[in-house]
Amino acid sequence: MTATEPMSGLRRSGGLAGLAGCAVLLGAAWSGVAVAEDARDWLDRMNRAVEELNYEGTFVHMHEGRAETHYIVHRYMDGLVSERIISLDGAGREIVRHEDEVTCILPDQQTVLVESRRDASPLAAALPGYSDALAEHYQLTLLGHERVAERSTRVLEIRPRDAYRYGYTLWLDQATAMPLRSQVTNEQGEIVEQILFTTLSLPEYIPASALSPTTPTQGFTWLRRQEQAVASTQVGWRAARLPAGFRLTGASVAMMADSRYPVQHLVYSDGLASVSVFVEDPQAEGEWPLGLARMGGANAYSLRHAGRLVTAVGEVPALTVETIARSLEEGDPGELRVDAER
Repeated sequence: MTATEPMSGLRRSGGLAGLAGCAVLLGAAWSGVAVAEDARDWLDRMNRAVEELNYEGTFVHMHEGRAETHYIVHRYMDGLVSERIISLDGAGREIVRHEDEVTCILPDQQTVLVESRRDASPLAAALPGYSDALAEHYQLTLLGHERVAERSTRVLEIRPRDAYRYGYTLWLDQATAMPLRSQVTNEQGEIVEQILFTTLSLPEYIPASALSPTTPTQGFTWLRRQEQAVASTQVGWRAARLPAGFRLTGASVAMMADSRYPVQHLVYSDGLASVSVFVEDPQAEGEWPLGLARMGGANAYSLRHAGRLVTAVGEVPALTVETIARSLEEGDPGELRVDAER
């Protein structure tokens, strides 16, 4: 057979049709890449929108078999974030955030708790973020369009590739990528948590007065939670084995008033899911149930190790919290490395 024979054979057997078929396959492959990149872009826009937009509205948080209605005012001005969330049900608890200071007003306990925290707002904390390693552990798919709170949305599905993670479905405002609805589904496909906006407005300007607490606090007890510095040589815990993709994203140590030992708090995340691990004195607050416990959409696993109580908790499958909790061990605090990226 000569060098030209394969080409002539290709032509005789409908080679042009075969080439056209290859072109279709290549086009589909490139289209899949484009859709994936577009989905990641929507997720990135969502995370910016929930922090950097001005908005106010009412949303329902459904978890643990109950629904709670909240009113939220969120302001972004000169690079600074302020926010007020008040529960419209029950005791009417109120949270006010000004940058790194969070004030929690608890009318049912007649208490005001002030904390210095750099955490995202409760709404932002309930939403997934984007990381470069996301595609390795989740499949992102853009679905159709639906209306939520009288606004057109694009539906984004985030499906886990293994048994260590939950799935997410997000309804993102077509114009701003603001999340108007979100669902978290467990390994059985059951919805374990849902947030749904029923009303939403996006004003250009929100006055400072809209961020002032509305709950009277006369006669309330004010508590300010401050972490006490602890020498690094006193505590050094880490997870020796982690599910693929999870990394240490936060670590803190504090002395608690009722504990003989400093409490270490570690946060492990894969960019979407996160697991908090607490290592504390098992006698600090009486007897704590060991083993697996479920709290709404969250799973927790507790055990005693080296005279301490270890608890891993997060909105992840039971397998994940048990794997991390059982792998925790004492180590050299100097070896602890925190990945600042979410």
